[in-house]
Amino acid sequence: MLRMDGFVYRHASSWEDALALWQSNPEAQYIAGGTDLLPNVKHGLFAPKLLVGIGGVPAGVRREAEAIVISAATRLDDLAVDSSIREHLAPLAQAAALVASPQLRAMATLGGNVMLDTRCMYYNQTLFWRQALGYCLKAEGTWCHVIAGPKTCVASQSSDTVPVLLALDARLRLLGPEGRRELSIRELYQYNGMDHLRLTAGELLTDVVIPTPGPGFRGSYSKLRTRDSIDFPQMGLAVCGQWEGSTPRTLEIVVGAVSPQPKPVRGLDAFVGAPLDDAAIGAIADLVHKQTRPQGSVHGDSNWRRQMAAVFTRRALTALRG
Repeated sequence: MLRMDGFVYRHASSWEDALALWQSNPEAQYIAGGTDLLPNVKHGLFAPKLLVGIGGVPAGVRREAEAIVISAATRLDDLAVDSSIREHLAPLAQAAALVASPQLRAMATLGGNVMLDTRCMYYNQTLFWRQALGYCLKAEGTWCHVIAGPKTCVASQSSDTVPVLLALDARLRLLGPEGRRELSIRELYQYNGMDHLRLTAGELLTDVVIPTPGPGFRGSYSKLRTRDSIDFPQMGLAVCGQWEGSTPRTLEIVVGAVSPQPKPVRGLDAFVGAPLDDAAIGAIADLVHKQTRPQGSVHGDSNWRRQMAAVFTRRALTALRG
């Protein structure tokens, strides 16, 4: 039996209350749904002395000037069925609906999915398993078993909502010991599986701010995984843009779950402003294939995952061009 002990739980009624509780104990961690954190505590990956519960902080979706604002405390299940999200941000609703299982989506929050710890099949194991292997670079050890070296951790950023939020150019509102600030989600992640978030200690994500999409917006999210429930993505693909018929006026493609940070695809401007015929779609799929370099930190052959990124791109663009 995997046990949890050694910590105290305190419930916060507001973001400010949560920050104050965190400041009272330097070994505290925030917890909302706990669908990722608690298994990691059971596996001995984290040993917090205080868990600050933020599941009771006000959640929901609201409108601000030219933006849709989603509280970080919003449950993924609520996000997936929210009428305004389904109408205006369909790919985000798709991504939320594909996370894990219905039971987990009923607990997990958008903020937790954005802040999700990087994952690796050599890291997300029991303490007994990791001891037998000699640990890994991300926890207790000195060696990355994925790349067979001592210098770089390539545990994957495996959130489903993050590729979509990058494609939508979302911004994050943060609250920390030094006050409030706003950060582009594209600036949040860095290529370091041990420290993949550019945050200061104690910072909380309070809101996700998404610019209201312009006319002709279309998008989709596709997820590669062994089973159609429960599993984390082996590769995720977000495609978003503004369309006029079969012509993209803007186009963003982001590949997820292949490295410690999501991968926005470069060079798409060359395909904007002209109808997407089969040749153009094939060229974009080749571009995605060229720029996608999956690490072996999650299950599934890396070359196969790379090929599937191109396949998913071709399928998504063919459907979106109408």
